Amino acid sequence: MKTIFRSAKEGATYLLAPVTARPLLARSLQLLLVLCAYGAGVLLVERVSGDARVPVILFAVYFLPAVLRSWLLFYWCVRDEVKALVASHRHTAS
Repeated sequence: MKTIFRSAKEGATYLLAPVTARPLLARSLQLLLVLCAYGAGVLLVERVSGDARVPVILFAVYFLPAVLRSWLLFYWCVRDEVKALVASHRHTAS
């Protein structure tokens, strides 16, 4: 059983290597996935709950921190890359 999990892990690592090599791309895809899942969840709860709005609001409020966390990780990654680019440009310009 451990061999199966190890093989799956190695396969996933191999497939995701191009994405994990670029943190900004990885965070962008994560943000896109989270936003899609959040929107789909809200729509699903709306369809299931009918005219009731309370379940939709509760779902939206409960899962909002996950969306905000993903957005902040993306923002911090972009900010760090910009800082590194500016520092590198300043260093080479001197």
